[in-house]
Amino acid sequence: MSKHYAGARIHALRKQRGLTQVAMAKTLGLSTSYLNQLENDQRPLTVTVLMQLSQRFNVDPSYFSTEKDLHAITELRLLFPGAEEDTLADLAGRFPELMPGLTRAAALVPREQEGPFEAVREFFYNAHNYIHELDVLAEELAGQLGQRVFRRARLASLLEEELGVSVRFGRTGPRREFDPVRRELNLRGGLTEAQLVFEMSLQYCLLAYQDLCDNLVSELPEGVARDIGRLGLGQYFGAAVTMPYNEFLAKAEESRYDIDMLAGDFGTGFETTAQRLSTLQRPGNTGVPFSFIRTDRAGNISKRQSSTSFHFARSGGTCPLWVVHRAFETPNRITRQVASMPDGHTYLWIARHVQGPAKSFGTPRKEFVVGLGCDITQADRLVYADALNLSPSAATPIGPGCLACPRTDCPQRAFPQLGRTIRLNLNTTADQAYDTI
Repeated sequence: MSKHYAGARIHALRKQRGLTQVAMAKTLGLSTSYLNQLENDQRPLTVTVLMQLSQRFNVDPSYFSTEKDLHAITELRLLFPGAEEDTLADLAGRFPELMPGLTRAAALVPREQEGPFEAVREFFYNAHNYIHELDVLAEELAGQLGQRVFRRARLASLLEEELGVSVRFGRTGPRREFDPVRRELNLRGGLTEAQLVFEMSLQYCLLAYQDLCDNLVSELPEGVARDIGRLGLGQYFGAAVTMPYNEFLAKAEESRYDIDMLAGDFGTGFETTAQRLSTLQRPGNTGVPFSFIRTDRAGNISKRQSSTSFHFARSGGTCPLWVVHRAFETPNRITRQVASMPDGHTYLWIARHVQGPAKSFGTPRKEFVVGLGCDITQADRLVYADALNLSPSAATPIGPGCLACPRTDCPQRAFPQLGRTIRLNLNTTADQAYDTI
């Protein structure tokens, strides 16, 4: 296990409480010299001290994690484009009380208009892509349904007996269409057993747990954002019924997170299985913390979920050196990449091209690339790390997107970093399209 240093957070907490090092050390039962070493990152934070800090000062243990800082640093980059990465990290770590105000100021920096979908993405991002109440209820429902061969029939019976909803299979039209007046759920023909269970579970959640879903989305802006949030929660519940937490996590660990093997075991598609892997963060029984994305050929990210922090740019597109763009060239194959960000964080990413079914001749199919990434410290737990050079020195340097990326020597830069002054010399033809100061 890698050592964790939290000096900036401990220092910030002490300042917030108006304590001297002597007073804080006494409260924690530590020597003043030991606390001084912790604050100056000369000693790693131990589990024992972490628990003492959280209990004595009534703060969540996640306060001392650096994961939240990554998100703040990406936002701060818009305000301070010329600042060094270490400077931004120190600012985020030592002054957490200033971050809400600074990130609100960053939100005023001109960027693409944010809408309800972006608000919902942020909602799931802040929840680390894990909704405990729904996940537990979904696992309980999956237990009621029993073996896969019985799930569809039993779920249809539950919908009728508990909620008065009649299920009609093999219909034309949308995959799922619910008539609230007739209390009738129509499901399109041609769906797999897992897809049918997913859609029925989604509908079950929206009806049986309406109050819970309303409460969960109450922090979202009123209107369409809350409707999108409710749908997202229903989809989360549907996936959790189809791939119940403990069974799915056990098989994921057993297979070393082999997505194709898991998809075969649960009858699900590659995308659905990969997305479920990014939700395995139940307290006391966590899986590998993954970031999940789905992008099209133009680089538009239509799904972006993470159980950990990753430098997702809000605007300006994605990094062209990222493996998700190469995966379009290798259909039906998983492409791997060890990638490093400007702040030194290194990740293992896998990506695969996925395609929707053909509806008729001449009709375009849906085409996406699905990507799944984890911190390099977790890579050995994945089958995809085998025979791959995991050294950070061999990693591909990528960034959060050109507008937010501080790299000055990138051969693929499409736009200058936002906020930097462009330096142009009419007497020189430079290798880089944009030179900034």
